[in-house]
Amino acid sequence: MVRYGDWRSYYANLSTRSQFTAPVRYILNKPDMYRRQYIHQSEVDLTSMNRLLWEEHVNWTRMTIISIVFKLPDLPFVQERLLQNATDMGNCLRPFYGDAIADQYADLIKEHLVIAAELVTAAVQGDTKTAGAKEKEWYRNADQIADFLSRINPYIDREVMRQMMYSHLTMTKNEAVWMIQKKFKEDVAIFDKIEAEALMMADYISNAMVAQFPYLFQ
Repeated sequence: MVRYGDWRSYYANLSTRSQFTAPVRYILNKPDMYRRQYIHQSEVDLTSMNRLLWEEHVNWTRMTIISIVFKLPDLPFVQERLLQNATDMGNCLRPFYGDAIADQYADLIKEHLVIAAELVTAAVQGDTKTAGAKEKEWYRNADQIADFLSRINPYIDREVMRQMMYSHLTMTKNEAVWMIQKKFKEDVAIFDKIEAEALMMADYISNAMVAQFPYLFQ
């Protein structure tokens, strides 16, 4: 079984060997066991789509946090675009798993995004009781996402996925808290980590799908 810590170490070690220094070094293609560094076009397409969706996920989440914290007039439009990410993530699974599973996944991701916005809103308003309740809902939803993905794909380890989701939630919460506290240096720094982990999550899911449906990627 691949443990979450092993994935983080692997990507960290990979980055130190790369001539690229930007956080996007995490999306570089990695050589296989035979040290080949090429993959089929269909796998490239799936991997690129998942990476794009998770990039959009964290970027539109950040823009939503900014709009909530600073009370920007674009909030309704930003949130609408944020929730489109849930639909897009569901559609990414649709060709492989069918409508029912795709729709269920979209609903779980939508709930994840809605709770995040509600949590930040409560924090900005100083409503600690609501914020605490929403945080519990957020982690319950993360468990459901990990359960769901590990159930539909045997190559997704529930505990690995759960740890990834928990880390994602922790860092996103810190991102919002530091923004509220006007600790902008820390807020910007943690977003690099959020982005890097999102790409790791995207690749973990893509690799599992390729392993589950190898005949579609030949």
